[in-house]
Amino acid sequence: MPSLLRHLLLLPSALLALTVSRTLGELVEVQRRQSTTLPSPIAFAPDQNWDGIDGSWSTFTLRIGTPAQYVRTFVSFAAYQTWAVLPQGCQSASDYNGCMSARGGVYNQSASSTFENIGIYDLWIEENLGLIGNAIFGYDAVGLGGNGENGPTLKNTTVGGLAVPTFYLGVFGVNPKPTNWTSFNDPAPSYMTQLKEEKLIASVSASYTAGAPYRFSGVLASLTLGGYDSSKFVSNSVPFTFAADNSRDLVVAIQSISTPSSNGSNPVGTALLPGPIYAYIDSTVSQIWLPMEACQVFESVFGLVYDNTTQLYLVNDTLHSSLLQRNANVTFQLAQAYTGGPSVQITLPYAAFDLTASPPYQGLTTQTRYFPLRRAANSSQYTLGRTFLQEAYLTVDWEAQQFNVSQVLWDSNAKENLVVIPPTSQSSSSSASSSYPGTDTSSTSSNKLSAGAIAGIVIGAVAAVVLLALLLIWFFRKRSKDAQERERQNEKLGSNSDESNERGRQANVFPKAELEGSAPTPPTPIGVQDNRRLLSTAGGSISDAPASNERQIHEMPGDMPTVREKDGRALSEKEALAHREKVYNGVDSAPNSQTAINEDGSRERRRVDPSDVVRMPTSATTGTHASGGETRDQFHHRAFSFEQERGNDDLGLSFDKDRDSEYSQDDLYS
Repeated sequence: MPSLLRHLLLLPSALLALTVSRTLGELVEVQRRQSTTLPSPIAFAPDQNWDGIDGSWSTFTLRIGTPAQYVRTFVSFAAYQTWAVLPQGCQSASDYNGCMSARGGVYNQSASSTFENIGIYDLWIEENLGLIGNAIFGYDAVGLGGNGENGPTLKNTTVGGLAVPTFYLGVFGVNPKPTNWTSFNDPAPSYMTQLKEEKLIASVSASYTAGAPYRFSGVLASLTLGGYDSSKFVSNSVPFTFAADNSRDLVVAIQSISTPSSNGSNPVGTALLPGPIYAYIDSTVSQIWLPMEACQVFESVFGLVYDNTTQLYLVNDTLHSSLLQRNANVTFQLAQAYTGGPSVQITLPYAAFDLTASPPYQGLTTQTRYFPLRRAANSSQYTLGRTFLQEAYLTVDWEAQQFNVSQVLWDSNAKENLVVIPPTSQSSSSSASSSYPGTDTSSTSSNKLSAGAIAGIVIGAVAAVVLLALLLIWFFRKRSKDAQERERQNEKLGSNSDESNERGRQANVFPKAELEGSAPTPPTPIGVQDNRRLLSTAGGSISDAPASNERQIHEMPGDMPTVREKDGRALSEKEALAHREKVYNGVDSAPNSQTAINEDGSRERRRVDPSDVVRMPTSATTGTHASGGETRDQFHHRAFSFEQERGNDDLGLSFDKDRDSEYSQDDLYS
């Protein structure tokens, strides 16, 4: 049982030690995070062009090859490579230079000394939308920004040269997935992964909004790598997690699409989506792809007409004027699931849908206004393209597998405020959403103590309190048990045991020894004393020793005479009392004295020092007892240890008063 108690007492200590070690580890990790400087996000500035044949879109310039060739591209969150238009893409054009400019410039692979050819492979990322084609892939240097810009340049990045009209401009892919050519054994890293490996960005993350030519005098797109720009959006607290299909990971649930009623007196909006759907956010394409039922509602509400030849909702001048006058907006309510849960609303004005298509898009021969709504054949085609991203700000963290969608904030005076998204290794999964817009705009949120560390501190404190309580209980129980044991022993031993215990507790206090009492002896008549004195003067000898048949009488000496000095100084009261105690009772008050009381309560036998023995005078030693007994011992003990030896006359048996008076008190004790 005591062994079990000891183990139980050790359990809180071990728990406390484990908690403290874990807490200290957390604190060290926090300090390490705080001392580590994360790279700042890269704000990839767009060029000043509005390109595209399916609308006017803000583009980004890349430097490809050696020497650098400049091409303008769209941003794609689905693509994980860089695509550029080859010269072959304009060979059949009547105006080659005009085609090159319309397609954002061309990339001549043979003119680059650093290009390493890999082969021809399909462009399959938009196959579900019917956008197919192929490209010549290889490795080459790619830099961000145009001539004179200082964006980073990475070597041996994956580049594809295309000539098909399906993708009219090139694409800058920011998805971090690697490219596998023939097997999965030697994948080629993406541009984003290389940026992270070279510590140019803190995490594999990016933020984007497509820009809006209809806002102010035209607001360009915004792309931030490794973070986001908090001045670009209205914060919300709705995080989204990646979908299971890694080819369509940025999936949201569109719970509803609505527009204000055409009847101004009716406060209830008109629903444009019959039922909730899941849709993929893809900046590679421009339109919004919805189910046929939703498209038919749009046709009814806005008076749209579908053109079967081009498969577009073309807008003539009359309809355009009507829509401009109505100026209706469309609101998308997004959430993680079909129903319930937190949601965010993204509102698009009619100007976001007022686009112009140019030849050769969808077989058009002239520029035509159109409404960017496409009929989806199945759920795999439900897509929110760049039209939606004109009014939405998208932030994606591939390391944490989460993203956020927010309403764009239109503030012409807002200043850029870049916020880094920390890597997943520096933020727990429970706090990963705090790196996104709308939850916590502080880039140092991951430097706080985790919930595990806080719980550890609490557990450690509780364990310490429990351990202290157990120790106090054990101490008081042991004390009470000892007291009870002492009481039981006292009851058994009685009063003698009490006295013995008292002496044991006061070992240096000794009882005084007392002489045995005797019957009083009648005084000797005065005449007898005179006769003895006469006999002494006459030369007679009388023995002072009693007869053998008489009882020896012991007389207590008088009070202690004053001892004047000891080693040249006066004795203190304490020393005089100790000396008196030793002379009278043979007891030394010093704890280690020879006459001290033993632990068993008995007094040691007194030892006689030879210097304390006094030789008797000759006259006394030659006498005999009155009864004729043996001669007395010629030695006797001094009465006091401080007495000096005397001559025969001093210790004789003469009773001459005159002679006795010769010795003063000072001589007797000198």
